[in-house]
Amino acid sequence: YIFIMYVLSMGSTALAVMLGSSVEDPKLASEMLPLLFVPQMMFAGFFVATELIPSWLRWAVYVCPLTYATRLMSIAEFEKCADPGSENCDVIIKGTLDANPDDTWWYWLVLVLLFVVFRLLGLAILTRKASKFL
Repeated sequence: YIFIMYVLSMGSTALAVMLGSSVEDPKLASEMLPLLFVPQMMFAGFFVATELIPSWLRWAVYVCPLTYATRLMSIAEFEKCADPGSENCDVIIKGTLDANPDDTWWYWLVLVLLFVVFRLLGLAILTRKASKFL
């Protein structure tokens, strides 16, 4: 559980660094953070099922680190239920959160890739801003 939370925090801070490096004023960046993190809670599938998100907005589910961390946490918590054929466990893991225990490695890979991509985008934005000063 701790490692999942660590990787989630790394992905989320990379997203925040990307946002912070794209604006000029630090106050503006801190005001924009809720615009970044509140939708993640909606798109993670925890409060709203993925099927209920409009199809034109469903792409955002796949770029939110919280989506994959929530799936990993649900798999870690409910994969070894007392009754392996229990319908409740299947509903929680596969039905509600759209998590598949066979795709655990995929969720880890995407979490790490989101971290790398957001950090590199933040670096590219800062590099472009720095070239304006030369």
